[in-house]
Amino acid sequence: QAVWLTHRVPRVRDRPWHILWQSPARHRRSRAFGGMVFFTVFATIDSLTLLFAMTGLNAASGFALKCIADLEHDLTNATDFLASMKLSGKVEVVFIAINFLACLPFLGNWWMVPPQFLWVAFKAFRMVTGADGITEKDAYQKNIYLKHRKIHTMSLFFYLISWFIYFARAMTAVMDIHVHGISPYD
Repeated sequence: QAVWLTHRVPRVRDRPWHILWQSPARHRRSRAFGGMVFFTVFATIDSLTLLFAMTGLNAASGFALKCIADLEHDLTNATDFLASMKLSGKVEVVFIAINFLACLPFLGNWWMVPPQFLWVAFKAFRMVTGADGITEKDAYQKNIYLKHRKIHTMSLFFYLISWFIYFARAMTAVMDIHVHGISPYD
């Protein structure tokens, strides 16, 4: 008889299960892969949170500009204008806080954090000093509402630029999940 006929080749069912499903090199990489998955998922959640916050800031700034335009063209009275501006201010503060907290983990690591923190400081300074406030008797004075319109226009442009950068970051983070193969659809 030939030697090759007597040599027993191990059958598939005789091998340990982990060898059947993955290579030993992949098994050694699993710990590092788990850390990568955590950071990828964290970055995706954070990017989507930033995009959500910036979308809210765009909406709040746009609503404030709409309120000022309605007052300027006599489509609303001073009382409704002040109530709408107060609501817009509250919404803006909530979304600024969300944006600030979502940027906090990247302090010193991402170039967008310093401009965002400077903007938070600017808005906080205006809120503390009362520069964002407007009274009912001053509501119809053109120089007063034009000053507020200028600030909210500046806010809108800052938020729009940031929104496009956040959108690109969010889409990149979502695609990163597919690149690393941790998506259930891969």
